[in-house]
Amino acid sequence: MNYKLLIISFLSLLVFATLPSCGEEDIIETDAELQPYFDIFTKEASIRGITVDYEAARIEGLLQNIPNANIQGQCFRNESKPRKVIIDVNYWSNATELEKQFIIFHELGHCFLDRDHLDTTEPTGICTSIMHSNPGACPFEFTNLTRDNYLDELFQ
Repeated sequence: MNYKLLIISFLSLLVFATLPSCGEEDIIETDAELQPYFDIFTKEASIRGITVDYEAARIEGLLQNIPNANIQGQCFRNESKPRKVIIDVNYWSNATELEKQFIIFHELGHCFLDRDHLDTTEPTGICTSIMHSNPGACPFEFTNLTRDNYLDELFQ
């Protein structure tokens, strides 16, 4: 009888040891290199009256290798798991300050603001939104002079 109790106890411990603890799968973390840009997004959203809480929204940011050379960033939306902003590590290491802001703002536009691509243009032909689908969709000029206008449109 003691052997049965011992075996049952051992099996119980084995089962409980392999189960994830409460919330273990819900840990939200953003790579240290991306965090300052997530913070800039939060600040710019706040200026425009939008509160950003990445924990509550379940959004994290990761630097990873994206095999497709034409893709610099992605937003993965999944209701049962945290949303992920994935930025290609090679793109990131060669990007300028404004390019880094652009890619984070664009992907958080998808992941946090639930925005889709928008390829409309100004009468001059320039993209009206940071949410354009690709560089070939329309000429895009994200500069220090145009940044605020693009961010106003993003957060409208």
